[in-house]
Amino acid sequence: MMKYDRLQEILKQLNNTGSVKVTDLSKRLNVTEETIRKDLATLEKEKKLKRVRGGAYQPKTLDKEVPVLLRETMFKEEKQIMANKCLKFIEDGDSIALDSSTTSLSIAALLNRTTLKITVISNSLDIANVLKDHKSIKLIIIGGNFRNVTHSFIGVNAQAVISRYLIDKAFISSSGISLHIGPTDYSEEESLIRKQFLQQSEQNFLVVDHTKFDFRTIHLIDDFSHISTIITDQKPSKEWIEFFQSNNMQLIY
Repeated sequence: MMKYDRLQEILKQLNNTGSVKVTDLSKRLNVTEETIRKDLATLEKEKKLKRVRGGAYQPKTLDKEVPVLLRETMFKEEKQIMANKCLKFIEDGDSIALDSSTTSLSIAALLNRTTLKITVISNSLDIANVLKDHKSIKLIIIGGNFRNVTHSFIGVNAQAVISRYLIDKAFISSSGISLHIGPTDYSEEESLIRKQFLQQSEQNFLVVDHTKFDFRTIHLIDDFSHISTIITDQKPSKEWIEFFQSNNMQLIY
């Protein structure tokens, strides 16, 4: 298949599904993954798509979040590492909040293989599907307006429901984390849900991989005063370590 034909096929797939994976396109078009990466780079220069690790997506004008099915393929190993670290903080009897991030989805997948007797509160449809048949986990799913790009429930009704719960531990992620500012998100509605979880929880864990440090998006979730522990996959810079120490935040890496 000629390059022009491949590019048209990639764009057709993008229009149909909103995102594409390098591995899938390589098999579908019978070319190497490196060729697909070059094709995606060409289309990105033409502003037809946005590349991410493992694929690309068609960003919407207002909602620039990477689609959840594509995010699940990104930094899989790092998410597994962080999820295992989170699991050490969860005990029988806990009520925990999990946001709609794919990092929280990794935590849920690990919880599903345990015999922990806990309550899980989440606004994620994917987490509901992972934990729905667990025998000893009480599952509370927060309803609201469905956001397709993240498979999550958002909005004022979701916030109001969360405000009725007293949570022991909340595990949230973010699109970015800025020094002296706090965690930030692409979506205003998603940031408000995460902030509500933080406000209702006694102990809060911010779970972010190394790429989120020193990266800022438009919507502030909360400042660092409501976060007790940072869990990440790599040792952050000296500046970040000193910042966490001076603000009495536990750092796990």
